[in-house]
Amino acid sequence: MVSSTLRNSIPKSIVYCQVREAKRSLLDHFFTELGAREIRQLSKLLDEDPAVMERRTNLAKRLELYRSAQAEIDAVAWSK
Repeated sequence: MVSSTLRNSIPKSIVYCQVREAKRSLLDHFFTELGAREIRQLSKLLDEDPAVMERRTNLAKRLELYRSAQAEIDAVAWSK
């Protein structure tokens, strides 16, 4: 019974691992391809309002400023 269970489950496990690795590889390739595109091409792909894209860009800049400010605050707090 144990041998039968192993005989049935091991090939399924192997295929599962192969599919999972292929999925990771495809996602990595997809994100690399997407990241290589220009903003104009991405906005055309998304087909969104230019005002929304501008707002997202401004929010990303603001978030980066907040993160750098937080890093400076943390550096000062740890130096004391």
